Amino acid sequence: MIKAEKTFANQGYLLRCIAVPLQDGRFHASVQITRYADSADMGTTHFTPEVPFQNRAAAIEHARAWSVEWVRNNG
Repeated sequence: MIKAEKTFANQGYLLRCIAVPLQDGRFHASVQITRYADSADMGTTHFTPEVPFQNRAAAIEHARAWSVEWVRNNG
């Protein structure tokens, strides 16, 4: 399986949201947050695979929603 990713812009940050395939056909969510101004990598968060998503879109949306909240609270 091939991982899927989408990049979103939010309040001066790039949110690289990734759906990583699991062996059972479901997906794991991951996000990398990068600040525009200085290209500082704010880190990558890998969500626990114990909370799998049924499809790529759901995993990417989870990563996007989580990272938007992170920017709101920490950006």
